[in-house]
Amino acid sequence: MATVTSLVERLIRDRRATRAFLPDPVPDETIEAVFRLAGAAPSNSNAQPWQVEVVSGAARDNFAEALVAAGRAGRQTVDFPYSDGIYSPVHQRRRAEFGAVLYDAPHVALLYAPESGDARLTADVGMYAQTLLLAMAAYGVASCPQTLLSFYADTVRETLGVTGGKLLFGIAFGYADPTAAINSVAVGREPLEKTTRFHR
Repeated sequence: MATVTSLVERLIRDRRATRAFLPDPVPDETIEAVFRLAGAAPSNSNAQPWQVEVVSGAARDNFAEALVAAGRAGRQTVDFPYSDGIYSPVHQRRRAEFGAVLYDAPHVALLYAPESGDARLTADVGMYAQTLLLAMAAYGVASCPQTLLSFYADTVRETLGVTGGKLLFGIAFGYADPTAAINSVAVGREPLEKTTRFHR
């Protein structure tokens, strides 16, 4: 019989970025359960500084069309400055590039940090995001975090009527297509000694 530890370890190790989804939507009750569970994420002083916009159905289709139009017109805007120069050579080596914006996921969540852009509060949104990804995996929902969505911050804001906050990134989600070869691509992880020092 599997222990809680082994189940949690399998959940963490088996979670991966999914890049091909089935068209079937995730039921509303499952989506709400996932986001309710993600709300248990830790944050500094329990501030819970995240704001999340979840887009599905016809709203998702309109949103995707707006992103495609913005992409074709070259209308990129970001709330957080970005440059490939933020990556050191070792980080550049670890990166994996994928080009699609929404892939074909039936849902997307947009994660916003507070307007101040404070680093500590933004880090809290990162902790929320990891909790959300694991909550999705626990409910059998596949996901793909995408910073590329944040390159269209004004388009997202205008299309969804979002006021306030800074768009950090998005997460495409739905049910994975088991027949898609791209979903079987495994990316490596650095060995522990390359990323972690133990001071004893």
